[in-house]
Amino acid sequence: MPHYYFHTQTESRRTDLEGMDLPNHIEARRQAIETCGQMMKDAPEGFWGSRPWSVVVTDASGLILWEILMDGIAAPAILRSQAESL
Repeated sequence: MPHYYFHTQTESRRTDLEGMDLPNHIEARRQAIETCGQMMKDAPEGFWGSRPWSVVVTDASGLILWEILMDGIAAPAILRSQAESL
């Protein structure tokens, strides 16, 4: 069974040293999407206005297979509203 690693980047980088065996690339892509969802669920406030977050999926040799980028951008109206409330 192929072995995949799911490296994440938020404010800091986390290198996946364990990885996981998955039956095929379809399941590895599904796991990458689930990882993105969990990252945003765990730290929703840290997502907005920060650098883009990412999940990079590699195979056992370190070859990058996929990368998912997540970027939350607040509209100027929201930013102005937040500044006015300070």
